[in-house]
Amino acid sequence: MSMSFYHSQISKIKERNSVDYIKIKHNDKFITLKLVDESEETIHLLTEWRKLYRHMFASNFRMDEERTKKWIKQKRSTSDQSILFMIYLDGKKVGNIGTDMFNENENSVELDNMMKDPNCQESGLMTIVEKVYLKWMFDNLKLSKICGRLFTDNFRMLNAHLACGWKIIDVSPLKKELTDEGWIWKETKLQSEDEFGERYFHVIELTREDLMKKFGGIEYEILF
Repeated sequence: MSMSFYHSQISKIKERNSVDYIKIKHNDKFITLKLVDESEETIHLLTEWRKLYRHMFASNFRMDEERTKKWIKQKRSTSDQSILFMIYLDGKKVGNIGTDMFNENENSVELDNMMKDPNCQESGLMTIVEKVYLKWMFDNLKLSKICGRLFTDNFRMLNAHLACGWKIIDVSPLKKELTDEGWIWKETKLQSEDEFGERYFHVIELTREDLMKKFGGIEYEILF
């Protein structure tokens, strides 16, 4: 699939602004996905969640609301090929999910942003959201596969991904590089079998076929 098709579909969503896009029924409640908005509430929530989960990201830096505001503006731009949705549970913002890094040669994207408000105790919410969101990505953007990277010690997220059908295809060693504001974990090559990475990534992939084996009878509606 060409970049032009992928980008045109993403642009259509962004042009419609933050309207209800995907609705999922779960335990007699409704989960709704909307394009990320630029409200003060969303800026504050994303900043606080990013601080909370800082050790589960490949980079750490000074986080503040002004920086988050600029990041959201970039995500909403039609010239940007990534997309980010806010997750609502019965009208309350409880998380976010998004993808980035379209690879035209592999016709793939990378799941790169998925967080839940720690105060939300709704069981199974993120697994259901992930399944529906990724099915939408395959069905509407005609992707061949979806890729991801997560730290090997992020057990909760790994279990959630495996429940959706993801497969671990590699383990990549990492080296921490210090920056002016914090650090970046970068993939590295080990020089010998006796050498160890400071930390490791699981490299994971998902196909539509593997997702559908785990999908189940989830009730959802695409509102676009």
